[in-house]
Amino acid sequence: MFGRDSPARPSIREQIAAKRAEYANSPAARRVATSSSANSSSSPIPKKTFNKQEEEEDQLADKTVNGEIKKAIRSGKLDLCSLSLSEIPSEVYTTLLGIPEEELSNPPPKKILSSDLPQGSKLSVDSTPPKGLSKDDERSLVFGSKVAKKNEWIEPEELTSFRIAENKLNKIEREIGMFGALERLDLSRNQLKDLPNGIADLLRLTSLDLSFNSFTSLPPAVLVLPALQVLDISHNAIQDLSFANPIGPSEDGLAYGAGFFTTSFERQAQLKMKRPIFPVLRSFNLGFNKLKIPGLKELGKTNLTAMRVLNLESNLLQGVLDFEEYGMDSNSMPILVSLILCRNTNLRGTNGKVWEDAKVDLSGCNLLESNPQHSSSPSPNKSRKLTHEQPEQEKSETETEQNIPNPDLTLVYRTLPAETFDSEPLSVDFDIYLPPKEKFNKNGKGHALVIWFHGGGLLQGNKENLPPHFRRLPSINLTSTKGEEENIIVISPNYRLSPQTPILGILDDVNELLTYIRTKLNDRLKVELKIQENLMDLTRICLSGGSAGGYLALIAGLSVPKQLSDEEVGGYRGLIDKSGIKCLAPFYPITDLTDEFWATETDPVPWKGVSVPHADATPHLNPKSPSICTAISGGPRSILYPYMLQHGLFPSLLFRNQKSIGYGLDSFRPSPLSLSIPYRLNSSKTNGLIEHLPTYFVYGTIDDKVQPMNKTLNAFEALKGNFKIEKIENGDHAYDEDPQVECEEFREWLVKTLL
Repeated sequence: MFGRDSPARPSIREQIAAKRAEYANSPAARRVATSSSANSSSSPIPKKTFNKQEEEEDQLADKTVNGEIKKAIRSGKLDLCSLSLSEIPSEVYTTLLGIPEEELSNPPPKKILSSDLPQGSKLSVDSTPPKGLSKDDERSLVFGSKVAKKNEWIEPEELTSFRIAENKLNKIEREIGMFGALERLDLSRNQLKDLPNGIADLLRLTSLDLSFNSFTSLPPAVLVLPALQVLDISHNAIQDLSFANPIGPSEDGLAYGAGFFTTSFERQAQLKMKRPIFPVLRSFNLGFNKLKIPGLKELGKTNLTAMRVLNLESNLLQGVLDFEEYGMDSNSMPILVSLILCRNTNLRGTNGKVWEDAKVDLSGCNLLESNPQHSSSPSPNKSRKLTHEQPEQEKSETETEQNIPNPDLTLVYRTLPAETFDSEPLSVDFDIYLPPKEKFNKNGKGHALVIWFHGGGLLQGNKENLPPHFRRLPSINLTSTKGEEENIIVISPNYRLSPQTPILGILDDVNELLTYIRTKLNDRLKVELKIQENLMDLTRICLSGGSAGGYLALIAGLSVPKQLSDEEVGGYRGLIDKSGIKCLAPFYPITDLTDEFWATETDPVPWKGVSVPHADATPHLNPKSPSICTAISGGPRSILYPYMLQHGLFPSLLFRNQKSIGYGLDSFRPSPLSLSIPYRLNSSKTNGLIEHLPTYFVYGTIDDKVQPMNKTLNAFEALKGNFKIEKIENGDHAYDEDPQVECEEFREWLVKTLL
């Protein structure tokens, strides 16, 4: 059940080992060994050296199969994406594994010799030898024979990453399993329906992408891969999950590395022992398939104890999903942090409990038969079924907690190219919360819009951090100053995070978001919601946000005098197009990047109580890591903000990757002062810009998570404009994340200012 017989033909691995031994005794190997250091003499197989010119030529060469294979010989990473390939080229196996063409399971077509031509065929022969040929070459043209020169075989680096996405593959050869060092394999966006058994020999594989293919079931060869952590098989046609008859590694697969190439993988002692299904799988993406709830029954029979993210979005789930019955409860998935069930339009509800820290995304579902236990409230497992024995106060609190809507749509507003070989293009998205359908465009002019940016010091956080009162805002009927009934649309975007993305890159995301909203969103909503008229009134926009999100709302919405130089404003003048921005509403914002609060080391920060170990923060501080645009609340990156305060690293992390702006003597690097709100307000007054947009400024009196507000408030009050301060007595940072908070004063101000 779990093993496979070895091929009857002689082992390819033995042939390769013999070829290596032959190479070790060749003149080429001796030449390399002579030029190597004394330490390298212990290595049995010297590697080929490449000069700088060869490397530069490779980098400048067009993307071809041979060119990419040449790079893979040195790097161990092969990228054959988007080459319109109908099969994996035989050169991949012959060059990187040294397998003779005739030994391949799918050898290339043989060349037709002249002796094989049909009788009567006529060939035009030019008897004049080309110029510049040696005597041996000339002789071979006349007599048809030539002693072939022996190509020297150079041992390549072992392949650890293989990407062959966006081609036309409908079959993968069994030889793929001989790349025993593979850790990442990307076969997405092809035409695959199954995988060869050889995949089961990839005992080091950690990431496998099979998305956008034609699979109707899970390939048996992937079920017991011992190191597989990430499996993406979204956008296929899977109707039922089946873990039956898993295929384990072959004898050759288990013996990988024994005298073969440079690594070793110990032979497992008990070959017939049943191996667990997906023993270390952490992320399982089954979105956009054809799964119904009964098709998930295999999950209920298997404890996927390492699972962190399970994605079942946009399937055909119907009725009520029982977490315990289908293996998603805290016993079966004890460390699950994200269960994505969104856009299953016939899912009526859920029963049972998932792990207490898990978030369940039920946006776009039709929850009628049961109350979902999980929303985006801070404490998801507090939801509970009401009973007659509960006190009235407890009932009202429960009802309030459950009345925290999920987004109606999640849309991507920009996609950035992959930054490293191992990373993928980065899609930056936003959630949109809409009024009830019966309120769509009731007044005929579209709904006003509030854009709320999440907090986290520009270091962490995500769009799901939208406070409950903002989530409820679209469903509240408001009466405008003209006596008309109105509803407001709310958008909560992600944006890239520092230190991987510098501060001007984050501000560029804000610009791109507003450009998308102004130019594309109304049309996109017409398609998604099947409506005829524009849903949004783009002449009535409020920029809002909490903490670092409040900073983004302020710096994007405030104007700066035209006479200030680019250097004086840090290369950023706010939104390129401020049309339609009617007001700003920062909640407990970061404002002054130069305040001594940020430079004061506090170890530990009082509200955390314990120091953050450097080892916990290090993985998130590497500026060369690929950019990210979301960090799970309570996840590993959530320690970055207290760690930053602990060591006084703000705002240096925001500018760590910031490049200079301009050229030559005119170039400059933005400074924290130039991008601070009080400085920009004071500069505006000094240079004649004396009025700002209507602004609602909220902060708590016991907030010790950001700098004091006095300097910023004084700068605002020195200018003209509608400036409303709401000081929350005994209010802390993020006080409005409490589901009981309604922020009614803010709502009244919003009606007067925006509606």
